[in-house]
Amino acid sequence: MNFDNVEAAFRVLGLEPGTPLEEVKSAYKFSLQAYHPDKFPPDSASQKMATEKLIAVKDANELICAFYLEHPDGKPPDGWRSTSSTKSDESTGQGSDSGDSTDWTQWNKQQSSGSASELHEWEKREEERRKNDRSGYGRDKRQKLVTYSKVGLVIILLTLWSGKMQNNAIEPHKRKMQSDAWLEKSRYFAQTGNGISGYRMTPDEAKAKAMDEADAMKAQWQQEDAQRWLGLLFLVALTGGTVYAFRSKKVKELLDQWIDGAATEGAAPKV
Repeated sequence: MNFDNVEAAFRVLGLEPGTPLEEVKSAYKFSLQAYHPDKFPPDSASQKMATEKLIAVKDANELICAFYLEHPDGKPPDGWRSTSSTKSDESTGQGSDSGDSTDWTQWNKQQSSGSASELHEWEKREEERRKNDRSGYGRDKRQKLVTYSKVGLVIILLTLWSGKMQNNAIEPHKRKMQSDAWLEKSRYFAQTGNGISGYRMTPDEAKAKAMDEADAMKAQWQQEDAQRWLGLLFLVALTGGTVYAFRSKKVKELLDQWIDGAATEGAAPKV
């Protein structure tokens, strides 16, 4: 176990290293209440800072509890590095006899006075991080995402148009084959009356059957034509929207702002 990390964990809770476990639990409880995100305006900088602080407090509490499991006396083998460790050891000894020795009123005042400065420091770190995102790896990722999206959209459009033209070229041949097959079948019925089936059709019945099949084939073609027209309209609209997005100055400005991080930065409410 790294005792420097344990000492830092005590500091996160606003305690001296070696503070009795009962006081650690009390400080942890107070911290959970003090930094609960619901106490701050939604999506505000103070709420984000409180959320980060709450995570740090929980991690610190887990580390201190693990430390006390290995060292119930609250002292590492080589003592604490802090210059105030002697005072801490003395207070620890007194606390074990007299119970909770921490002045929680004073602790609350210290935590409250430190919140404003912590929020200010957190906002400075966030601003620096956003600047790094805009000028560093985050900006590169957004630029690549926009570029790849444009290329992908162009490829999709080319593929759709290619399939559309190929379908239009094949459709006449397919319909000619269907017409030829219908014609051959109609001649067969007219000549044989479909006698091979065991029921011989009259010429009128053969003609009626051929006309019914012709009507069904035409209805199918009309349905396919309507679907193709809808597909063509959708493809034209998609192409027009893509061309507009590529040529529009407003869209370009919005994308540039997002790439630079301005759109994702957001104005943090002042608290």
